Amino acid sequence: MIHALLDSTQVISLIQQEGVPYEVCAEALASHDRGKNLLTVELRAFLRSENHDHIGEVSSPGWLPAPQTVTEHVGAEEAHALAADVLKNWRHKVESCLPKV
Repeated sequence: MIHALLDSTQVISLIQQEGVPYEVCAEALASHDRGKNLLTVELRAFLRSENHDHIGEVSSPGWLPAPQTVTEHVGAEEAHALAADVLKNWRHKVESCLPKV
């Protein structure tokens, strides 16, 4: 049976592109297959518009890291902590890609 562990979108920074404000976001969706002891974490980074004319619009400029999937064999009791660590590392990776102002 597969259990959802984590569904998190975190705002890392605010930036302006062509005069339009965007949130730089890091996202993780994690699930754990208890039968296989397999943790799967889907990661992506994107810009989310703060402009009311474009609410809900997202984009992924080339300077952001490409989406990734992390899989690890781990028991149910350790899966949530490991998923949180994967998200933390992903946040650091996204932060390191921010354009220098």
